[in-house]
Amino acid sequence: MNKKKISIIIATYNAENTLKRCIDSIACQKSDEIELLVIDGDSKDKTVEILKSYGDIIDIFKSEPDKGLYDAWNKALRLATGEWIMFLGADDYLLPDAMSFYLNFLQAKENTDAIDLICAQCLFVDEKGKVLKIWGLPYQWERFVDRMEISHGSTLHNHKLFQEIGEFNIHFKISADYEFLLRKKMNAVFLERKILVMQVGGMSDSVKGAWETFRVKRYHHQTPLSKDFYYLIRSVGGYWKRRLWYWVKCKMN
Repeated sequence: MNKKKISIIIATYNAENTLKRCIDSIACQKSDEIELLVIDGDSKDKTVEILKSYGDIIDIFKSEPDKGLYDAWNKALRLATGEWIMFLGADDYLLPDAMSFYLNFLQAKENTDAIDLICAQCLFVDEKGKVLKIWGLPYQWERFVDRMEISHGSTLHNHKLFQEIGEFNIHFKISADYEFLLRKKMNAVFLERKILVMQVGGMSDSVKGAWETFRVKRYHHQTPLSKDFYYLIRSVGGYWKRRLWYWVKCKMN
């Protein structure tokens, strides 16, 4: 099998409502240097039917029961050939020319072997597609141990990184990506470019997500308990503030 420059990995489960938008945004940008892997968790809706309709656009497709998102990502990692790995949600979609931008950067950059992460930005939108904010800050270890500030979906991971520090810990169901990135101080590059669109409302933006992030930080003990607790309260408070704002907005409309 020929090795690719970038592997795009998507885990799906009952994603029929958003999946086509996601795959379409990739299909129009695919090239010989990009492969697409989709691991489905034995969906019960039309997800598998939609995926099969794309034929060779999807290079590797599996549908079987799994132990959640990160278990699916780990399965895909064992099959991926790309030098760089990108993880998308089934409700995310790429902005135009996102992949050519990454490929041009990789072609022009010398000695990318020394880079662990290439980070960029994403647009957060509401259910109607209205942009709420631009997300994704430069990776900086001193801030990163406090909170996840990079846009993970807009990040390329050096495939060698998984050989060095392992796969995702499936005991964490929401924040295993953050746990993975806390295992070492990364050598990261930041590109001020919007790569994809993410819709609000995922599990990471929830009280459960805030609690698991707290557990991840305690698992690594990079910062004091008092500081971790402060960010837990801040995250939970921020979540309920956003919920109240959405409720007021809906009532006004």
